[in-house]
Amino acid sequence: MSSSRKRSQIVAEVAVFAGLYFALTITLAPISFLPFQVRVSDILIMASAIVGISATYGVFLGCILANLFPVGYPPNPIDIVGGSIANLLASYAVYRIAYGRQGKLRLTIASLTSASIITLIVGSYLPFIILPNVSWGDVVWLGYAGVFPGELISQTILGLPLITAVKKVLEARKLQIKEY
Repeated sequence: MSSSRKRSQIVAEVAVFAGLYFALTITLAPISFLPFQVRVSDILIMASAIVGISATYGVFLGCILANLFPVGYPPNPIDIVGGSIANLLASYAVYRIAYGRQGKLRLTIASLTSASIITLIVGSYLPFIILPNVSWGDVVWLGYAGVFPGELISQTILGLPLITAVKKVLEARKLQIKEY
């Protein structure tokens, strides 16, 4: 594959992941925002384990877009920057831990690492955006306890089976292509 064609493919993959992330977040806006959230679009973070770095950049860009246009809430610069950086770091961690080396244990570690990164970053600033006066207890209960369960649902409970299924489909397609 030529260098310009490979570059075009990466740009297209980034755009697809950004669009999917944005669409899922906005479509499921009632559960995608606020302290007790299940951002289902974070399933796509796990795609970095099989697709690679283009999924990482796509999730980052999609998060920027979703946080720029939250449904029913004004955009918050802290969330735009903080949430997007959290997704970039989390997705990159999944890429580094599991890309090209998938196994159930490695994928589980990647999902838990990713969920923890997002929880620590987003959970640390979210109470400050929502509450007028914030205490350490608010950060723990509203921030961490509000974000972590949703991330576990998105990435570990929903994301792992999805990634496993997609991986099997891709492997089957490679076998079919090689047979022709």
